[in-house]
Parts: sequence; C-alpha cells; structure tokens
Amino acid sequence: MRRRPPGDDVRKMNRSICICLLCALSSAAAAKNLLIEKIPPSGACFFNRFDEAYLRAHPGQTVVSVRLSLRREFPAAENERELRVEFRHKGHGKPFYVVGGCAWSEEANRDVGGPRLARSFREDAAARCMARDGLGGAAAEGGDFPIDLAEDGASLTLYLDESVSGWRGPDQNKKAIRLELTRHNRVFELERVDASACVELDKAVAVD
Repeated sequence: MRRRPPGDDVRKMNRSICICLLCALSSAAAAKNLLIEKIPPSGACFFNRFDEAYLRAHPGQTVVSVRLSLRREFPAAENERELRVEFRHKGHGKPFYVVGGCAWSEEANRDVGGPRLARSFREDAAARCMARDGLGGAAAEGGDFPIDLAEDGASLTLYLDESVSGWRGPDQNKKAIRLELTRHNRVFELERVDASACVELDKAVAVD
C-alpha cells in the first residue's frame, strides 16, 4: 500500500484549522450587533440641521432638521432600543414626531419577499426599526425602515420608505397620520451629539 508523505497530513490539518477559523470569524462578524454595542441603555442622540446653502442645492427637500433618540426603556427588551424622531419641515410650526422600536437584524434591509426596503442602502445588516401608528397594545405598524449605524457609533443614516406614521405636534391623544415622503425626504445622515440634546424630545413624546 502506498503511503502518503507525512507533509500531506500536516497540510490537510492546516487547511482544516484555517476553515474552522474562517467559520468562527464569519460567525463573530454575523453576530456583531452595533445597536447594542454602540447605543448604551441610557441612550444616544443624533442630529442634523440643514443650512440654507444645502437646502438651496436640494430644492426638493422640505425637512430642515432631524433629531433622533435611541434608548432602552423596557428592562425586558435588552436587545432593543426605543426610537423617537423629530422632523422639522419648511412651513410647519410644529415638528412631526415618529416613535417606535429598533432591533438588530442581519436582513434589516430586506422585505418579506426579498427586495430591499431602501434601494439606496446597499447592505443588509442594520438596525431594523418599526414605527407605531398609535400607543398601547393595539398600535399597528406605521412603517418599517433600516438605520445604518457607523462602525464607531459616531453617526448614522436613516433610510425611510415612501411613508411613515406619526404625529404633527406632541399631542399623541390625536390619531396618528401617515406622512407621504418624496424621494428627497427619505434619507438623512445624522451626527452623534451629546445625549442632553434629546432630553426635550424624550419628554415630548411617549413610545408606548
């Protein structure tokens, strides 16, 4: 019987070790949860105000500022973060508020049938957020969208769909309305700011 050179067994063993390491690294990468890693339970605040020069260069955009708060409010939901977003629009004295919840998903940007929720976002893994169209247990879905967190947690990009539910002003006793969004008012890049910048927003509207 022909014997294999001893080096063959070593090479096969090395290949097996490499494959195992690659699998382990892939699993670790897939398990990365930036929402939990970068957003502490106490919360984080993100903001952008679009100046006149920017708005002149983007005449279709009616949103003049976006403030976004992510924080953990329910002890049982340790892998989730509650969401509040404040949009200020041209010609409106009252902000438009969106509330909901977010959880990390490897397919955050995929709809049930497979197509991307946000075509301009080329990744799948992100925080998947669901807006609420009311408060309490009977609240229905008010919009499904991904939030792309930067690796260092210093910024994020909000990708909205064609519409989202919320309130014009902080009175949530009123029925939520569905805000239709043009393509110029769906994607917003926000920078992380001091958490104190979202204290007023967190007090203004409830999430449930």
